[in-house]
Amino acid sequence: MLFIYRLLINIILIFSPIIILIRIFKKKENILRVKEKFGFNSVKRKKGRLIWFHGASVGELQSIVPLLEKLEKSKKISQILITSNTLSSSKIISNFKFKKVAHQFFPIDNNEIVKKFINYWKPSATFFIDSEIWPNMIFNLKLNRIPTILINGRITENSFKRWMKFENFSKSIFSNLTVCLSSNKKTVSYLKKLGAKNIKYFGNLKYAQSENEKVILEKNVINFFKKRITWCASSTHNTEEIFIGNLHYQLKKKLKI
Repeated sequence: MLFIYRLLINIILIFSPIIILIRIFKKKENILRVKEKFGFNSVKRKKGRLIWFHGASVGELQSIVPLLEKLEKSKKISQILITSNTLSSSKIISNFKFKKVAHQFFPIDNNEIVKKFINYWKPSATFFIDSEIWPNMIFNLKLNRIPTILINGRITENSFKRWMKFENFSKSIFSNLTVCLSSNKKTVSYLKKLGAKNIKYFGNLKYAQSENEKVILEKNVINFFKKRITWCASSTHNTEEIFIGNLHYQLKKKLKI
């Protein structure tokens, strides 16, 4: 099955220039960074320990922002590599003023391109977010003895059924994951059936909020109410709300607001 998968990827690779040209025309690709998808880096690798995170798009990358803020402060980490598949996700990362973070587009899952990518970046650990599972990349990370962790793992019923159509091949992929941190309990069950090891229910990272987001939210709230007369009725009961509504009306009338 691996041979068939690699053959299909190679066929896609032949037609990829046409696909990418169409995407450039639709403004879904950055013409200056297309080379990254073929394993050519646009950013230099710094000396020292590098941690790599991969997420498909905006939602996946936003979910790890609180984690990135913590890792930015670590003296043990020289660089954090972020890869994604979409143009919009690259713009999201640039909005955060991270000093250690470098963004690249995820390479096509061709065996030779993947080898080139890993040999250049040499990550100390790799984190795949949500449901991003790429066979050639995972097999090559295992060959290079690089820990590969699935975080915020999520497998839907439909995707589980698709994986199970190629059960042996799927198990050979998932068994190569070092640790799986699941976002929900149903995914824990699916991961076990797919041959994954070291599975932990961790909860959904998307509910976490970064320090930067908290500061921005607080500023926005303060600015919104800055020039407004504001009052608050909290912990009210059903019988009190009619009275509060009447009071609000009287205050509005009296203060002429």
